[in-house]
Amino acid sequence: MEPSARANAYGTTDELRDRLAASLDFAQRTVECADPLHPMWKVDLGQVSGFDKMMMEAGLFALLVARTEYWQDAAWSLARAIRKNYDSGSAIACILRHPRLATSIGALLLVLERFGLATEREVSVVHRALESPYLESSEHVPFRLLDRRWIWSLAQSEIPSLPEALHLSTACRTTHPIYMSRDDGYAITHAVMYATDFGARPAPAALDGDALWKTIDAAVAWCLAAGDFDLLAELLLSQLFLRRRFSPYGVVAWRRSRGLWDSLGFLPSPSLSADAFVAFGEAEERRQYAFHNMYHTMLVGGLVALALLDQRVALPEAPSRADPFEEPASVGRAIAEASRHLACALGIDSALAQAALAEMKWTGQDGDPDALSSDWTGEGVAEATVQAMANDASIILAAQDYDLPRLAEALRRAAVAGTATPTIQAGADFLACQFLAGGGVGAGMLAKEREAAAGNDDLSTRVTSALANCLITVSTRLSGEVAA
Repeated sequence: MEPSARANAYGTTDELRDRLAASLDFAQRTVECADPLHPMWKVDLGQVSGFDKMMMEAGLFALLVARTEYWQDAAWSLARAIRKNYDSGSAIACILRHPRLATSIGALLLVLERFGLATEREVSVVHRALESPYLESSEHVPFRLLDRRWIWSLAQSEIPSLPEALHLSTACRTTHPIYMSRDDGYAITHAVMYATDFGARPAPAALDGDALWKTIDAAVAWCLAAGDFDLLAELLLSQLFLRRRFSPYGVVAWRRSRGLWDSLGFLPSPSLSADAFVAFGEAEERRQYAFHNMYHTMLVGGLVALALLDQRVALPEAPSRADPFEEPASVGRAIAEASRHLACALGIDSALAQAALAEMKWTGQDGDPDALSSDWTGEGVAEATVQAMANDASIILAAQDYDLPRLAEALRRAAVAGTATPTIQAGADFLACQFLAGGGVGAGMLAKEREAAAGNDDLSTRVTSALANCLITVSTRLSGEVAA
């Protein structure tokens, strides 16, 4: 790869090494400073506490770094810090009671064994549990089965083939961020991580296709617009593990992530709140809050830097030639139906209702494509790519919020641009499915709509609250102008 092209898309080698070093340092400080008895870390996550989860993820980070030629001393230092600050007594007791936990809370013991830091008792307990006939005595979702399979490999046991688990994963299904939750996004990224051994193995055939790639690409636009740099970093990792390169959207997202990392000194997590941080009066409370809410995003950011350093990454994908796109019929139909029902509900003539619709402006606080484009534009990033990504993000956020006027406007903007993306097509299809049997558009099952309609069931089943409020405001003003 040309050095200048690589540096522009991914960062220089020195920059990536510095980011990895910063992530390792942050991980070690978290391990050394986190108080396992503090309420933030004692939170029950099912099989483990928040503290145990952090220790396991820090251990995994150390192990993955130790597999490469980069920062070996720092990786070992992190492993020793984990050993010093981790009491395995509770984990051993749980594994003795439930052997199935060997592939969850036992993972850290296997990591410590890889570093030669596990005790004889720890090794004995976890390996005996892995050989237990009751190891699979509970139900697991597909990506957790892949997770358990990967943890078996840490014990150097026979790795079972689980093609059915991969095929049942969300990563192998037809989906799109319009229909996804954050949990669905993590299910996809984790399936990719475990199925590729964190990039050490080629992606299996089930993941090596355009469908998953397009889903991840759309999710990159979604997470960048939503400010979710935690899931975003995992999506960028998935792109590298699948194709050893970023998509054009991935380049924009990584460039934005790097800029924010440099300006703040860290990658912010979606759970981090400046107001909440300030509300803690004592320095120690603030420190626990910061480490608790920042460590995971910093670890994943470090893994992105590690993958870019260690893998033979190719130049990013060139922007694909987009198909021509015209305003979908669903947009015009939605506007026409909204106009008809607005005129009926407010007792105004159709011309006034149509005039109100014509004056509709962007109603959402988030996802304004112009604002997104302005934030994301930068050196080395094609303007057309940024605009398409911003349009995609605005469509996804509008659909997720079930704000149909925003969705209709975003689709109209995309039609003006004249090129289609998978997200534009998905958004148009989504809007087309929102029509009711009576011809109206909206969702009466949403509490907000029922509340905003103030008892008007007819209106609540035909227009969303955002659409109703916007149109009522505009039509009231227009009515006053007509009367004057």
